[in-house]
Amino acid sequence: MSADVTGGLPTFEPGALPHPIGLGAVPVGPRMFLAACGILAIALTPTILCLGVQLLALLAAATATGLLVPLVRSWRGVAWVSLSLLVIYSWAYPGSTDHVWIFGVQGFLAGLLIVIRLLGFVSVMYLLLLSTGPSAIIRWAGDVNEDLGIMISLTLSVLPVMKQQMDTTIQAQQARGMAMGGNLVRKMRAYLAVLIPVIVKSLVRAYGMAALLHVRGYSSSRRVKPQRKVTLGAAACYAAGALWIVAVAATRLVFR
Repeated sequence: MSADVTGGLPTFEPGALPHPIGLGAVPVGPRMFLAACGILAIALTPTILCLGVQLLALLAAATATGLLVPLVRSWRGVAWVSLSLLVIYSWAYPGSTDHVWIFGVQGFLAGLLIVIRLLGFVSVMYLLLLSTGPSAIIRWAGDVNEDLGIMISLTLSVLPVMKQQMDTTIQAQQARGMAMGGNLVRKMRAYLAVLIPVIVKSLVRAYGMAALLHVRGYSSSRRVKPQRKVTLGAAACYAAGALWIVAVAATRLVFR
C-alpha cells in the first residue's frame, strides 16, 4: 500500500499502516497509545543524546512507512521557532559560563535540548496524522465514546468555517474604512471589532447545530460498540509504547 500524500494529509484509506513496516493492519487505538507513549517519553527524556536517538528512530519509522519526505517538510513549520530558541537561549541563558562571542555554550546546549524535544513532538504527531488520517481518528473516538467522536468531528469541521468567517469580517470592516495597521492599541481595537461578530456568529451556529442534532434524534439511541480483536500489529504497538516508557525511565535513573 502506497502513501500518496497531498496537502500534508494521506489519500490512502486510514486504519492500516503501509505494508513495508511489516505489521499489517494496525487499528487506530494502538496507534494512539503508541503516540501518547512517545509524547510522554520525549517529554521525560533528560539528555540531548537520548532525544537524538529517539528522533532518529522516528525518522527510521517514517522511512519504513514512506512518510519521510512529508515529515521533514512538516519541520519547516517550526524552523523559525527552533532557530529563535537557539539564539535566545545562547544569548540570554543565565547559566552559561563559556562563551563564543556573545553566545554561551551552555545556553546553546539548553536550547538544543528544547529544539530536539520540539521536533520529537512534531514528528510523533505528524506520523500519527499522516499514517492514520483525521477521519479514522474521529471514528476511533466515536467507538470509544459517541459524544467524544461528535465533539471532535464538529470541532474539526467548524475551524475552516471560522477562518473563512474571520477573513470575510476583516474584508467587510476594511471596506467600511477600518484600518488594521497602526500602533498596538489600534490593532487591538481593530481585531476586537472583528472578533466580536465572529464569536457571536459562531455561538449562533453552535446553537443551530445543537438544535439540528436534537431534531434528528441524537442521543436517543446508542449504537453498540464494535468488538475489536488484538492483532499482532496492535500487540506490537502496545509493547513498543510500554518499552519506550520503560527505556526512558531507566535513562532518567542512570543520568540522575
